[in-house]
Amino acid sequence: MSGSSRGIEIVRQQEQGALSITVGGESVSSQGQPFDVQLSKQQSYVYLAIDCSGSMNGYKLEQAKQGIVDFATDALKNGYSVGLIGFASDARLVCEPVGNIQALLHGIKSLRIGGSTNMVKAIKMAHSNLKRLEGTRVIVMATDGMPDNSAATLKTALQAKEDGIDFIAIGTDDANQEFLGKLATKQGLAVKVSSDMFAQAIASASSLLPSPRGIVKR
Repeated sequence: MSGSSRGIEIVRQQEQGALSITVGGESVSSQGQPFDVQLSKQQSYVYLAIDCSGSMNGYKLEQAKQGIVDFATDALKNGYSVGLIGFASDARLVCEPVGNIQALLHGIKSLRIGGSTNMVKAIKMAHSNLKRLEGTRVIVMATDGMPDNSAATLKTALQAKEDGIDFIAIGTDDANQEFLGKLATKQGLAVKVSSDMFAQAIASASSLLPSPRGIVKR
């Protein structure tokens, strides 16, 4: 007999009374003997890094803002704290990860257009803030084009991924699918859509977030 829910799997083994429990990839087994297990979730954090370069002016920025609201609403329900970074020629920490949508709304409204596409600074900022935290950590990049320096961007993203931070990439218009695929942790976490679907793509990225990793205490 087995059952699973958001990364928890319970399996009754063939041995009489034997039971194994897997949470977030870590397993314990009773081997037919009584045992005490406490299950808990780690904290989960995600930064949305939103392109605010000049080409995002108008409709696309409004699409991005709506997508952020919908993404955050869903991510918060699933146990994530959500932070926001806006980037153009520089990067700006709009909001550190928070646990309620009201704290994000003012920051979302404050996003402004202007400048080039310095993804490196945005990723470095998110990486620096996330590496101090324990738990499931994710960066979601949303952009309508290519960065100022593609090679440096991929190198910076790789450093974050090597620290155990997952990466989701959402692109539209002049974004390059191959580049998005290299940016993301894996191909399934890279999506390119038309500009009229940008809000929906950002919102739907919440379904790509990994389940909060579990802790098994014996």
